[in-house]
Amino acid sequence: MKQMYLPNRRVICGALFLLISSIGIYWTHISHTLNAQEQHLLLSDIVNAQAKAFERRLSQSLSATHILALEVQQQNGRIDDFDHFSEEVLRTIGGISNLQLAPDGIIQKIYPLLGHEKAIGHNILKDDKRRKEALSAINEQKLTLAGPFKLIQGGVAVIGRNPVFFRDGNKQIFWGFTAALIYLDDLLASTELDLLQSKGYRYQLTRRSPDTGETEVIAASRESIVSPHRTSTINIPNATWKITISRPMEGSTWQAALGYLTSITIALFGSWAMWFVLRQPEKLQKIVKQKTHELEKFALYDHLTGLANRRLLNEHLEQVIQQTEYCGNSAALLYFDLDDFKRINDSQGHEVGDGVLQQISHRLNSVVNKSDIVARIGGDEFTVLLSASGSAFDTGRIAERLINVISEPIFLNNKELSVSASVGITMIPSDGNDVSTLLRNADMAMYSAKKSGKRNYLFFNKTLQKKALYKMSIEEGLDTAISKKQFVLHYQPVFSFDSNKLCCYEALIRWNHPREGLLHPESFIGIAEESGKIKDIGYWVIQDVCDVIKMQQLHIGDSYRIAVNLSPKQFNDPDLLENIRRIILDVGIDARSLEIEITESTLMENIESAIHTLHQFKELGITVAIDDFGTGYSSLAMLKRLPVDKLKIDRSFVKDLSSNNSDQKIVQALISMAHTLQISVIAEGIETQEQYNLLQQYGCDFGQGYFFSKPVPITELTVAMSPVV
Repeated sequence: MKQMYLPNRRVICGALFLLISSIGIYWTHISHTLNAQEQHLLLSDIVNAQAKAFERRLSQSLSATHILALEVQQQNGRIDDFDHFSEEVLRTIGGISNLQLAPDGIIQKIYPLLGHEKAIGHNILKDDKRRKEALSAINEQKLTLAGPFKLIQGGVAVIGRNPVFFRDGNKQIFWGFTAALIYLDDLLASTELDLLQSKGYRYQLTRRSPDTGETEVIAASRESIVSPHRTSTINIPNATWKITISRPMEGSTWQAALGYLTSITIALFGSWAMWFVLRQPEKLQKIVKQKTHELEKFALYDHLTGLANRRLLNEHLEQVIQQTEYCGNSAALLYFDLDDFKRINDSQGHEVGDGVLQQISHRLNSVVNKSDIVARIGGDEFTVLLSASGSAFDTGRIAERLINVISEPIFLNNKELSVSASVGITMIPSDGNDVSTLLRNADMAMYSAKKSGKRNYLFFNKTLQKKALYKMSIEEGLDTAISKKQFVLHYQPVFSFDSNKLCCYEALIRWNHPREGLLHPESFIGIAEESGKIKDIGYWVIQDVCDVIKMQQLHIGDSYRIAVNLSPKQFNDPDLLENIRRIILDVGIDARSLEIEITESTLMENIESAIHTLHQFKELGITVAIDDFGTGYSSLAMLKRLPVDKLKIDRSFVKDLSSNNSDQKIVQALISMAHTLQISVIAEGIETQEQYNLLQQYGCDFGQGYFFSKPVPITELTVAMSPVV
């Protein structure tokens, strides 16, 4: 009996050894492969970034040759004050060693000359090393880049030569070259290659020789390129350079070997344990159970928190989807990440951040049932899978409990920390019948919940999906709306309560969208703010308004003041004043014809900076108004410090003015406060005679709204009355 059992035991133990070692070796291989893939992706990002930085710096430096060429053409082949002009160009652009003029290909002027005297009089077209590229520039009539090469005056550089032509009838007459000499070291300094080299990266900058066709090394790190490495192309005039970056995967081979050795060791130990346990069945069951649990946990659970990982979540999600389809019940997926976690991780360190994640994980498990799955799917992102969610009301209550326990203070290292969360919820199967759709929709709902305020939850619905698609469509359309002349301005008149005469207009933007029709600002301004396109739109509005003011001056000899709204991002643009000053001067209008409106909340973001900017507006002669006044938190003392001419009472106070006693008192108080500070008051949103009468009774200075006129295109403006400046 004993001899019959021994072969079976060997087979079982051998099979177990193969199983455990295979799993371990496979897992080690996967980990090693993923690590290599991450290294490849990182190298790709780095090499592309360095290539772009090199291209930007080179392109910016070479733009100086176009500036010189334009100046030569404008001055009929000469630059009277070449040194002074070049000094201005170098100071503006930077990164250039010197600028050169070479009429007929002979270098005659260099700035700065010091250190480059040997190059004066050098005939490029007779230089065997320079002639080919110079003739190529003339024949193709475009800028070419020569080099890198050693200079007569010392050093290695590249030089961009821009051929200058004058038109004689139908002929192009070659005048000579404008050139910018750029030291190679200066170009390399615009990248982060030295910093990367100090961190163990290696690089090599190469080009294909135009003479031999062979690859030439232009610059390289101290250490040679090794695998893995990534290469990116640097596009330059008339040539292509390549940059290659690598970083040795130090210790990766040893780590893999250690992983394989560990796998075999574990397999040997497991086999020995099996050999021992087969002789003791009760002990065998305990060991097998323990080992199986460890392997499952290693593959399916997050090592930091002990929660399910993304792989296990996906498996359970697929099971729940099948269950809901078969049984007709419903489930829910809750998706959230931790607000302010990055701030804690950056300021307190990763050890504290890990502690926060661990405490949050314990709290999440305390809220849900044992049948539900709590998973950490990456970073500070978590999901809760409710396999039997019940009604939407019940799911919402669970979401509230999750938000509340997450928001409780966390004590680590004698410090009190706090985080919060906004939760996106998808119902299964109504919101999706596959894993990726459910996760994507839950993420979309979470994003919308965050936008509506922290510590909030939101169920996914088709409206969110439509909004996301609509937002994407609008954002794509904004890229070309200005160039395609799809924006138009409508003008709403503002009347004086004293004289009942027109005093000015407010310019309001509209978008003639090719698919959506005429869109009002609320349909696209918020998206423009988020995407960063609002500044371009804002400057277009100011330019168009100034053009309209100029047109009025030409037709009627004077103009009405026109008000434009500034977005928060545009108001905080450091170039705002300079751009507006330039537009006013270019168009040739009186700055007093322009009025700027800034919302109260924008001014309160940085009051000291706002005061400084408003003073500069006043110095230009521009009228300044506070828009939507009464909706922010400014005080009388704060308003006293603001150099403004007008404040506009928000339409929310005017809407129910005839029936709401509180609104009446607020409006009277705002008018009285403004008049005390000698500030005029505009009430917007006037729609009825009763509102008009009350505002006139309260002493309001100006009124605006549909009671007078809706916003109309410029072709419908009435300009018969005398303008008020």
